[in-house]
Amino acid sequence: MTAAAIGLACVGLLWRWAEILFSFHMVQHLLLIAVIAPLLVLAGVRIRVPPIAGWLLFVAIFLFWHWPAAFQWAAGSPATEVLELASILAAAMCFWSGVLGAGLSSDGARALLVVTAAVMTDLPGVIMLFSPRVICVMPGGNAGRFGLTPLQDQQLAGLLMWVPANLVFFAVATFLFARWIGAYDACANASGPGATDKPAWR
Repeated sequence: MTAAAIGLACVGLLWRWAEILFSFHMVQHLLLIAVIAPLLVLAGVRIRVPPIAGWLLFVAIFLFWHWPAAFQWAAGSPATEVLELASILAAAMCFWSGVLGAGLSSDGARALLVVTAAVMTDLPGVIMLFSPRVICVMPGGNAGRFGLTPLQDQQLAGLLMWVPANLVFFAVATFLFARWIGAYDACANASGPGATDKPAWR
């Protein structure tokens, strides 16, 4: 819980810089979905929804707020920015609650949810990174203050959303998959050679 609180404090501390650099705003998103939400869920703060519903809600809200028109609307005032960040955090908690909670019987299914969520949330980052023109910029942005063009700021934002987020998502998926395989092997060994019963999937 303490680590999650520190993460939330960092999101707040980045607010001023996120008004200037789009990439800092994406760091706020990254902290919310890949650090704060899973830490809150592991600490017992969960939003109980069916795992598939949590996955759908998370992917839909994440993609919506990275649609340029929605992003520009949210960036227009502090109130709408808070709405954007709060809804992203809530949706991420719905997702991680399903993955890290008790809603699924199989770690293999949990791993699949994490991998597919990573692939879907990669899309905005890839588009930002490889777009030949600026599609997202903060209304009060001033990338030149940091020696960047608006396009370079956007590309940095895309890279941040693509690589660090994937490191977290795929690390969790790998852990879950390894645990799933380990449980299957344990069941197979417990059955012993020549056993007729098939090992139960965890």
